[in-house]
Amino acid sequence: MNLMKILAPAIAVLLLAAACSSPAVTGIKVHIQNSEYQDAIHLADSVIAGGEGENPEVWYWRGRAYSMMRDWEGAAESFMKAYELDPAIGANLTSYWPAFYNTAATYVQDERIDDAMSMLETGKSIVPSRPEFDQLIGDIALNNHEYEQALVGFETSIDLAVAQIEALQATLEVSLDPEPIMDEIDRMRASVVLSSFNSGSILKNFYMNAETVEEADEFMAQAVDIYSQALAIDPSSADLMTGLAEFYILSEQFNEALGIYDDALIAIQNGVDEGWISEEDASSMRASVMLTRGFTFIEMERYDEGIQALEECRATLGDTYQVLAMIGHANFIMENYNQSIEVMMQLADKDGLAAEEYGNAWYMIYANYIRLEKDSDALQAIQNAIQYVDDNPDYYEYLAQTYSTLGRNQQAMDAMAKAESLR
Repeated sequence: MNLMKILAPAIAVLLLAAACSSPAVTGIKVHIQNSEYQDAIHLADSVIAGGEGENPEVWYWRGRAYSMMRDWEGAAESFMKAYELDPAIGANLTSYWPAFYNTAATYVQDERIDDAMSMLETGKSIVPSRPEFDQLIGDIALNNHEYEQALVGFETSIDLAVAQIEALQATLEVSLDPEPIMDEIDRMRASVVLSSFNSGSILKNFYMNAETVEEADEFMAQAVDIYSQALAIDPSSADLMTGLAEFYILSEQFNEALGIYDDALIAIQNGVDEGWISEEDASSMRASVMLTRGFTFIEMERYDEGIQALEECRATLGDTYQVLAMIGHANFIMENYNQSIEVMMQLADKDGLAAEEYGNAWYMIYANYIRLEKDSDALQAIQNAIQYVDDNPDYYEYLAQTYSTLGRNQQAMDAMAKAESLR
């Protein structure tokens, strides 16, 4: 599970009027202002031990000090105590929701799932507007194969993020400093995309395993609604477009699948016209649309149109791994083996790819050589793939088959034994 730690924003003004606080609290604030966070915590602990343990301000500022030190668990525990003593203090904790989220994320990594869930529920009760809590609840449930519960978490997260976007956009219209608001809107958009994609993936699983046509149709309608709402927020998301297109392709609604990309291109142009998408960003976004459009054509077995769309994308994005891999795959399916080898060789010669990507490039080269009955070249290609990914049993099985074709039986048996040991 990929868990992201989120930093709480630093608050510029730390000192409040001394008349509003006890001398001890004022002293804690002074330590924080001077970046003496450990001293602030020591003073808070002394004050608590000396009889001010029921003062919510002491716990609140103790949590602030821990937050400045990025000690999320210490911050969360202090904020929880402050809120328990005075629920009204929750209004001051809005900016410190990452303390609860990051603590829960750490608990998940440590496999303390019950503690993580308790922390997330506490965070939700104190700062109910943040979608991140429900998103992580969904992630935990998904990791535990509790798909119904995961779907509830993700859908709740979507609703909260959409509400945040609407509220932030209203604030943006009157703000003198729009940049932080735009950054937060971007974060909320990313949250909508992630939770929508996860929801769609779960619904696709439900759709594929539905017992009746009516049930399948309900899952599809639910997924289409989720994807459509998310694409209205981020019309360039390749994951969302591909996810929605997959539903249409599964139900053989090919025109609807292709219509997704037409709608996305219109939405991108509208964003340019309205001023919230730059022409430079729009060019990159259009290329992403063409990439997924090409993928859809290939899924529909309309390979020539798929390659044309991918080449259009290539003109903007350049020779990226994803573009070249799709073009190479399409040529392989079309039995254009030499063209496929040429494209995949470009990938194999690129700098900066991951080991898995190099391995896959050499595997595709191997597959093309096998179809061309160039067994010696195929042998070298699969050996190159294994140099990058030496724990893939399939690669060793292909190696064994190629050795056998070449009459190198002992090496074939050794390779097959290696494949079996890895399975």
